[in-house]
Amino acid sequence: MQGMGSDNRIGMKVIPGGNQMSLIRDTEEVLKFLEFAGRKSILNEHAIHNRLTACNNLFGVLNEEEDSLDYILSNLDVLVNRFRNRNNNVRASTLKVYKSRVKSSIEDFKAWSADPFAWERAVTDKAKAAAAADKHKDKKQPVKPAGKKAKVALPVEEEMEASLEVAPVSSDAVRHVSFPIRKDFCVEMTLPPEGITLKELKRLGLFLYPYCQDIDPGSSHGPL
Repeated sequence: MQGMGSDNRIGMKVIPGGNQMSLIRDTEEVLKFLEFAGRKSILNEHAIHNRLTACNNLFGVLNEEEDSLDYILSNLDVLVNRFRNRNNNVRASTLKVYKSRVKSSIEDFKAWSADPFAWERAVTDKAKAAAAADKHKDKKQPVKPAGKKAKVALPVEEEMEASLEVAPVSSDAVRHVSFPIRKDFCVEMTLPPEGITLKELKRLGLFLYPYCQDIDPGSSHGPL
């Protein structure tokens, strides 16, 4: 991939299969690819949200000259360490999931760039195989005695995510969440382990309302 020229003009090109113009920056192309895969429902909305969160977080610690997919794939541990140093309250399990999702996103982008239709067929075949395996496993699953709750099998990433976001470690544990409000910025919050109430959500909206940059003074509509 070509970068910016000596005259500092940003080059443009069409991404194969995407039918849209893209900035030449490698990380920007990956983000646009994920958004495209979400719009076309090639990957589900939950997976796209999780991948965008991971990519935005790890791409955010790159230096300008490091904006290369080969560099990122070869130095994921370096990027994870930088992100950990900036956010020392993030759990190791979360960082492991971020690393896996960024790696998968870049590898999928490369495969899609080489042959969009072959990549989508591979994704579809993988999803069918996973569904068939789950169905076969359900048939062979022994019936649990009454009163015992069967454990639902989750994919590796979802199981790790559930363990760090749903099940609190102790009564005073907290939950760290990250929400990408823009493609280049995430809002990070610390929540109590039991979550928040609707009343607290409305209070949060009132707290953030003064920071909204496009409020219409003549509007009677407030937050929430």
